[in-house]
Amino acid sequence: MRNALLMIFKKKDYLVLLIIMLLSGISVSASIPLVTLFLTKELGASQSVSGLFFLTSLVTPFINLYTGPLSDRLASRRPVITTAALLLAIGWALIGVSTHVVMVFVIGVIFLQFLGTLNAQVFALIRDVMDRDQEKREATVSSTIRTGYSFGWTLGPVVGSAIAGMLGYRAAFFLTASLFLLILIPLRWVGTRKSSCEKSTHDKRPLKPWKVHNKPLLIYGGVCVLVLSGETIRLAYLSLLAVNKLELSVTQLGSIMSVAPLTELVAMPLAGMLADRWGLNKLLLGGFLIGLFSYLIFANSFESWHLYLAQILHAILIAIVFGLGVTYAQQLSPASPGLASSIFFSAQSLALFGGSVLGSLGVKWVGLPQIFYLPTMIVGFACLVFVWNDRVRSSRENETLKVDSAI
Repeated sequence: MRNALLMIFKKKDYLVLLIIMLLSGISVSASIPLVTLFLTKELGASQSVSGLFFLTSLVTPFINLYTGPLSDRLASRRPVITTAALLLAIGWALIGVSTHVVMVFVIGVIFLQFLGTLNAQVFALIRDVMDRDQEKREATVSSTIRTGYSFGWTLGPVVGSAIAGMLGYRAAFFLTASLFLLILIPLRWVGTRKSSCEKSTHDKRPLKPWKVHNKPLLIYGGVCVLVLSGETIRLAYLSLLAVNKLELSVTQLGSIMSVAPLTELVAMPLAGMLADRWGLNKLLLGGFLIGLFSYLIFANSFESWHLYLAQILHAILIAIVFGLGVTYAQQLSPASPGLASSIFFSAQSLALFGGSVLGSLGVKWVGLPQIFYLPTMIVGFACLVFVWNDRVRSSRENETLKVDSAI
């Protein structure tokens, strides 16, 4: 892991991209946990209404599936990234002056959906830099840079809560707006543009992801939706399992929750190095299986150490999927890294909605902790689909190589 960090710090563009991901992580995590509190305490919304705010993310996939192919057609991805950062800054500033619940929801739909676009296009920019430099350790580089976002999520809630405690929720939202604007400074330092040959090729490509050669990518996006839907269930019901069922204290719950981001910080760059040695497909499948066992442990938890163990295993799943998943998607569609990144990040938004619905229905049917058998089965099915899709992709690539060699 030390070698991975040294490699990032030695190359200016990699370091700048790491800073951008760090700022993005701090920006969103400083305010997202405060939104429901702001809606209930400042604007008088009920708990059930405030929880609906996160359903505004359903708009994100539609935006991503347009901005992804669009960035592939442009000479540089900076305009798309700049626009997304500006819209996010405007959105959070407007929430800071909102006086009605409806205003917050409308702002969320119009402005905050561009977080997925921002992150997706930063990863596409990482791909451009790696292609330009002919980087051989792609997984190590991308996963280590992604660690910056995870580290931002460990700092953001602390900073946001401190600002909210001293100056109020609105001040925390203005801080987030300022941090998104701050991203524009290091973005200017990234020294990469697509080659004129690459640009001319992309200019002829229509803005449609629904092509035959993109089917493996779309199926992989569906796999990510299935795998990450369990993450939503975990976030929603782990606290209830720990406090209500196992009768743990809130302090113990905080300790259990903090295990995950710390594990991710270590596991993410390590997963990248292992993927460069063994292959992305093997690491991703291994991560899915580890996640399956984590949900199985959650479903059979009767002691606090069960939750600690499950959290560590689940953090490994998240580290592998978030650290390597977008790189694998880009390999499925090497000519359209913007599209590939957008589909991967759109899968996260769809998983948020799907996991919320499945969790709400499932907990009524089976209760806690049995609800975690649901993501166990879903991830198991996702593993089968992933293996099938990867084999189909490999066979097609081999056939293409045979045809090319024959010519």
